[in-house]
Amino acid sequence: MNPSWPRLRWPSAVVAGGLLAFLALITHEEGWDWLGVQHLTPYFFDLVAILAAGQAWSAGRDVYAPNPFDPGGRPHVYGPWWLAGGPLGLTTGDARWLGWLLVLAFFITVAAVLAPRRPAAVLVALLLLLSPPVLYGVERGNNDLVVFMLFAAAGALLARVARNAAVGQPESAGWLTAGPAAGLLWLAAALKIYPLVALPALAAQAGSRRRTLGWLGGTAGACLAVFLLWRTDYQRAMAIVPRPETIFAYGWSLLPLAWEKIPLQRGPLLLAVLPVIALVGGWGWARRRALLAAVPLTGAATAWYVTGALAWLFCWAANTNYPYRAVLLLLPAGLWLAHAQTAEADASRATVARVQLAGCVLLLWLWPLKSWWAVALNSGRTGADRCLVMVFGVEQALVLGLNFALTLGVAGWAWRWWHTPDAARMNPKADI
Repeated sequence: MNPSWPRLRWPSAVVAGGLLAFLALITHEEGWDWLGVQHLTPYFFDLVAILAAGQAWSAGRDVYAPNPFDPGGRPHVYGPWWLAGGPLGLTTGDARWLGWLLVLAFFITVAAVLAPRRPAAVLVALLLLLSPPVLYGVERGNNDLVVFMLFAAAGALLARVARNAAVGQPESAGWLTAGPAAGLLWLAAALKIYPLVALPALAAQAGSRRRTLGWLGGTAGACLAVFLLWRTDYQRAMAIVPRPETIFAYGWSLLPLAWEKIPLQRGPLLLAVLPVIALVGGWGWARRRALLAAVPLTGAATAWYVTGALAWLFCWAANTNYPYRAVLLLLPAGLWLAHAQTAEADASRATVARVQLAGCVLLLWLWPLKSWWAVALNSGRTGADRCLVMVFGVEQALVLGLNFALTLGVAGWAWRWWHTPDAARMNPKADI
């Protein structure tokens, strides 16, 4: 038997399960309705918009105006670097094969990040991968999948820096992997802007404080140069980008917005929100020390946790957390799943990780309930408004609790990193 097979069989099962599920939904498209995902034709509708923008640019059209090459007539709402498909000769027809390539690469990346080592972990990984918000991004071929893969690749490179330091490689040699990692984060920020907040993940490499801060400052400066050089394009894109102010999004303003819009249902909203906040908040506060110490100083799992957590928290605070940005939660989930599979080493840490995993899975699978009750409300079903409000309230309370845990995890990691001597930081233990 190939010695690598025991390590690869369970991640391979996640990839196979994801592909089979996606093929089943394509074959039986009514399944999208059951999941609460509005299927649009053609598949990979957001990827089609990117390719159409490249076509328009090659044709000399204004890409920030309604686009005749796009089936929905959508203008381009991202930075200029997504237009590279035009000079390469790519058209909207190429979305068929590019979309499948994106799906396959994304599934493989998710399996590598979650890295299940047991059958139970495979089930959890599939629940995360096949959750409706994540499948929503997959069905659309959304470019946040690309950001996810860039984050994942950067984390893997930073882990190599840590491993090389652990075997005594000189710090000066780390640029061979730290440089490409910084380049991937820079590229992600140039493509979508919000990944700029994830640059602190560069500290997940093993290196002195001075060198790490140098990498961080240099990468931030390179990002700033891009934004200044193409500032007109970014300004035009930001002016027309839509805001996801619906119950299917995740953002800080949704709860007060719901409070304002549904005065007759404030009782059910409070009944749903307050007990969950009390339960989750009490649990999180009681285990704050474990949450503060949950993230290792260096390694891939650390980089993934920091990039995913910071990007998710920023998009939530900026109220730009489109449903498909739930893919960002799969990055910290890699650390949670790693802790959950090492109960023998630290039972308390494993318990905390399992609770966070359960909360994340529950949050992502509340989506179909919202969709079902929204349909029932539109059909005039009695009591549907109360049910919808309560499901929405539980979901928003879970988001607040998860954000609290993520904030503690990142804050604890940053504090420990800053107060750890260079000698200890440059000789890390093996990554999880």
